[in-house]
Amino acid sequence: MSLNPPPSPSPPPTPSPSHLPPPLTFSPLQKKTSILICTLALLTSDLLLPLLLYYTLSRHTSISLAINLGVSCASLGLCEFLELPLRGYRLISHPEKYAPLGSPDSPSLFARLDFFFWWYALATIVGIVPYVLATSLDEPIPWLFLYTPGLLVGFAALTGVASVCTCACNVRILRCWCKVSGERCKPFVYYVLEDFVAVDAGQGRAWRAQLRARWKGSPMFRRVLWEVNVGWVVGGGVFCAALAGIVW
Repeated sequence: MSLNPPPSPSPPPTPSPSHLPPPLTFSPLQKKTSILICTLALLTSDLLLPLLLYYTLSRHTSISLAINLGVSCASLGLCEFLELPLRGYRLISHPEKYAPLGSPDSPSLFARLDFFFWWYALATIVGIVPYVLATSLDEPIPWLFLYTPGLLVGFAALTGVASVCTCACNVRILRCWCKVSGERCKPFVYYVLEDFVAVDAGQGRAWRAQLRARWKGSPMFRRVLWEVNVGWVVGGGVFCAALAGIVW
């Protein structure tokens, strides 16, 4: 009878670099200071300052509600108004660094602007119009003023739904400057991630190429982004419903 111990199991094989998904070199930890500054600026311009103006004017002045709302919401979106021209300047002035990979070789300056720029511009209009209507009429419309964040979130959720529908129906005619002509549309989250990191985080076209390689080479990555996209849609719907319940 042999007294030799049984052989220990061999460790699992280490995956070779060829079996790993293409790497992404960007990490939010690289921009900790910028993220902190932007977060504080957003909280100040979109929350703290409007509340401070509204309650100060309502308690210490006799101005009407319409004027009070108009003055109080003047700082809303201040950071967004500054961000949009900066994005446009970077894309138009430095296309070799920031422009989308699928942008056509066209002398038109508009061809250098990416998907997120156009979406951001439309979202800004969606946010401005209700505030103007709610505070510019003879009789203010408080419910419209209060529900404006729901319109913005709903616009984002509808964009996510549109990206799901276009992909499910294999629609290829929708033209996004960040997608090569003929490619199937990707989830809305993908375009936000690509454009925001490439331009706003300053990672440039190298990031766009890395993200595209990861998308093509990693089925798990594609699945995660689709799940995040669905999560945004569901979360946006819940937010809009909850806000409607609070307002009405």
